[in-house]
Amino acid sequence: MNKLYRTHINKLLTTVALLIVSFSLSAQAIRSSVDKNTILIGERVTYTLAVDLPSPEYTVSINIPDSIPHFEILEKNGGNGKDKDGNIVWQQKIIFTSFDSGSFIFPGLLYRINHLNTASQTLSTNQVKIEVGYMPLDKGGLPRDIKSILNVEFVDWFWVYIVVGVLLFLIILFFVWKYFKKKKKVVVPLNTKGAYEEALLALEGLKKANEQRSLGVKEYHTKLADVLKNYYGRTVNQNFSNKTTQEILMKLKSHELKAETASHATEALATGDAVKFAKYNSSYTENEAALNYLKTAIEEIELSRIKKV
Repeated sequence: MNKLYRTHINKLLTTVALLIVSFSLSAQAIRSSVDKNTILIGERVTYTLAVDLPSPEYTVSINIPDSIPHFEILEKNGGNGKDKDGNIVWQQKIIFTSFDSGSFIFPGLLYRINHLNTASQTLSTNQVKIEVGYMPLDKGGLPRDIKSILNVEFVDWFWVYIVVGVLLFLIILFFVWKYFKKKKKVVVPLNTKGAYEEALLALEGLKKANEQRSLGVKEYHTKLADVLKNYYGRTVNQNFSNKTTQEILMKLKSHELKAETASHATEALATGDAVKFAKYNSSYTENEAALNYLKTAIEEIELSRIKKV
């Protein structure tokens, strides 16, 4: 009997203790504050709520509506935390604003302090008065004259870009034309009589140089080929300075040279190519033979030209 009696007594004491704690928490009003009571339209207000809790087992639930007349809720966040002394504190921050001018009351919000073994009680925060206004007029400022509208110069850059683009195009076109003009084939003036005489004089000079050994074989054969190219180019009014041996021989066939003359001319030019590209060192006799072969070809071309005239 005594044991059962003590059990009931302990349960009663526990219940009384919990009720005392519950009523003490209920009696402890939630702390609330705003960072400003007077704002301009659209300016933010930070509304802070806080209450001390005896242990982490206690939580606070609060009813924050999505909309309040004359106010717009922008942000809301909160929860349990600790202050600088290590005490458990529940805190809630509500940021709101207003787009209506006037004096309005931000209403009290319902909240509950909850515990697993304690009956909770619904309480309310304090109301907050907020003054909402426009930017104040500068009543102390001096009167300001109304100025006329200033004329602003406007430049239509579109046409500027068009003109610059056309100029650039003309400059590029000029340089392209100049480039291709330089690459245009040089037209040798038609002067066959002078060309033939000059060729014979040049061959005579090369003959003496070969006899006197005054020219190297490479230079000798280069000049020998140039004599033929210059004479033939002036005869047909074309530039042969950059033509290959094969191209020159193909042109010579159009003059119906004798087979032996064409063969000797081919041999002479081939000897020159060997000297220039294969480092072949031709003899005096080979040099003289090459000169005579090309001289005969020039004479036959000249004779053929005279017959056609």
